[in-house]
Amino acid sequence: MRRLRPALAFLCACGVPFAAVANDGSFAGSVTNAFETIVIDATKAAAQATAAAQNAIGSGKKKKKSRAVRDKEQAAKEPVPSEIELPVRKPRPVYGKAPELPATPPAAAPTKKAEAPASAKAAGKSVPAPDPKTPPGDKAESKKDEPAAKAAEPAKAEPAKKPNPDEWPAEDVELARARCTQLLKGLDVVAVPEPPMRKGDCGAHAPMRLISVGRNPEVSVSPPAVVSCDMVAALHKWITEDIQPLAKRHLGAEVIKMESMSDYSCRMAWGRVGNKLSEHGKANALDIRGFVTRKGKTAEVLAGWGPNRRDIAREIVATKRAAEKAAAAKAAAEKAAAEAAAQAEAVAAGKPIPKTTLVEALPKGTEKTNPLAKQAALHLGGPETEPGADNANTKKKSKAAEKKKRKQRRDEPDPDIQAALPAERAPPRDNTARFLYAAHDSACKIFGTTLGPEANEAHRNHFHVDMAPRKFKNICR
Repeated sequence: MRRLRPALAFLCACGVPFAAVANDGSFAGSVTNAFETIVIDATKAAAQATAAAQNAIGSGKKKKKSRAVRDKEQAAKEPVPSEIELPVRKPRPVYGKAPELPATPPAAAPTKKAEAPASAKAAGKSVPAPDPKTPPGDKAESKKDEPAAKAAEPAKAEPAKKPNPDEWPAEDVELARARCTQLLKGLDVVAVPEPPMRKGDCGAHAPMRLISVGRNPEVSVSPPAVVSCDMVAALHKWITEDIQPLAKRHLGAEVIKMESMSDYSCRMAWGRVGNKLSEHGKANALDIRGFVTRKGKTAEVLAGWGPNRRDIAREIVATKRAAEKAAAAKAAAEKAAAEAAAQAEAVAAGKPIPKTTLVEALPKGTEKTNPLAKQAALHLGGPETEPGADNANTKKKSKAAEKKKRKQRRDEPDPDIQAALPAERAPPRDNTARFLYAAHDSACKIFGTTLGPEANEAHRNHFHVDMAPRKFKNICR
């Protein structure tokens, strides 16, 4: 209709001439034919325009389709580049366990982007250089495969941390503190918790600083001792059940102070074979010097114990050796008197007197103090000694003396003294000794180890008590 508008305008302009000749039949037919011709021409023109538009659209589609077809045909003619396998990242070795290698992934199908370089080459276009860091293939697909590849890799085991020699495990400390709470529950003790301490094998998980034990009277520990909770519980039982009744009986008053000598100390056990760790190194032992009563009376182990069995054995051995020495001196005097009498009889009878050398006439040991005596022995008919004999004897004696000193330092008992040890200790000489004897015996029933003056010289001045576990019976010396 838009194309017919010019024709209608033209007809309207020519309306008057057409009206003037309306009566003329030939003119009307001609006009009608002309109008039909114009309409037909306009319709044909519209149809031709529509066909031209459709042809243009169809030709464009065909061009695009033919171009893609050409690209595919060209790519099919050219050789397809072989697939490049993606590098597989090897997992780091896990120490203590053989690494597990992930399974080889299946070959991936060629992607459309892999064909793009071939088609671009065929079209004569430039192809960008591949990134060396990015493997060939679809980037999006490679990013999608990264989580799966990471999941396929074995989990990297974290290296085990080395234990700190100066710290206890936190779990052990918590368990020890909980056990302490149960042990000390309901006990009349004043104890301050100390932080866990460790130095190699020494130390304690939950040490306590013991200040006092009991109530009415309260027995103070002077100075306060750092011990384990087991020691606190054992000391409470010993003082309240045994020490106080014994002090009333033998000393006439209750104990109000216990003097301590040594508590926690990281050291080896004295006199133990193999240099084993002392119970002091575990805060599991206490050395006690003595006790003080309410009336001020002191019961010290060193002064109040009295002579021990070793002292008695030494007296026995000393008396025996003195008697032997006196007997030897008496025998030598008798021998000298007999020789003098024999010489006198020989002179009276006119018999010759046996000759003696100058060295024989000298007292024994003179050759050591007077160097001229040795020369006299060589020139005046005395006994000759081999070269170096005196030096050898001197060395032997010095070695024997040094060995004896070492034994004394190690407190090794003299065989004579060990043989003379009495089976029982000496009877107590006073009430203080009775109290100390009874306190020592009662401790043997509570503690794993109880040592006193009868054990050795190192414990002459104190009681040693500890909570070392024993398989069969407690050590009581």
